[in-house]
Amino acid sequence: MDKSEIKLNDGGWENFYKVAGAAALLIVLTGLVDTITSMLGGEARETSSVSVLEWFTLFQTNRFYALSNLGLINIITLTLGIPLYLALYNVHRRDNPAFATLASALFFIGTAVYISTNTIFSMLALSNQYAAAAASQKILFEAAGRAVLAQGADLTPGTFMGLLFTQTADMIMTIVMLRAGVFTKWTARIGLVGFLITSIFFVLAAFVPSSYGAALIFAMLGGLLLLGYHLMLAVRFFQLAQ
Repeated sequence: MDKSEIKLNDGGWENFYKVAGAAALLIVLTGLVDTITSMLGGEARETSSVSVLEWFTLFQTNRFYALSNLGLINIITLTLGIPLYLALYNVHRRDNPAFATLASALFFIGTAVYISTNTIFSMLALSNQYAAAAASQKILFEAAGRAVLAQGADLTPGTFMGLLFTQTADMIMTIVMLRAGVFTKWTARIGLVGFLITSIFFVLAAFVPSSYGAALIFAMLGGLLLLGYHLMLAVRFFQLAQ
């Protein structure tokens, strides 16, 4: 272990690097589950084109697919990113404290904004109530569901700000990684390109829903790159933990 790695491991961070490595591997696993779920779910559609009654039906017939398409995968991924960002900040706080701090702050703020604006669990509750309601009451739950979807369905303008903050944070952190040299340049470059491509997908999905089919090309390419990026992060964090 060289001098730089000894510095990185001071203060008892070795065990936390293991946590960060495990979190990165779980992000890879979550991404694979998302890919498989999307392939088995049939034709992909933009969230804004799915009616409230279709969502209610999906929650009762294929709950995991409904949760996944309303943002559960993003919530899990962003939550797993919290220990990952704490570890990345510690690794880079000596070489580039300003931008490492900025990236971490943007990520934490963006995660909080996304989770607080996403209405996935509100839709789940409304779906359960709709299924149990009398016919005369169903119209009230339909109206409530439309209001909830307008406020924060996944990949719509309602949740875009949270994703904008986290994607910006990710790109800043990969640039910091590229200059610091703790991670390989290939790791940083693959991450930077992957986050840039997925950012294009988020913009198109939220604001140009008519181009959703073409936008999925960006999602697939960016997703594959980010799977490799997080896998390389995991390997490096386990090395730093030794």
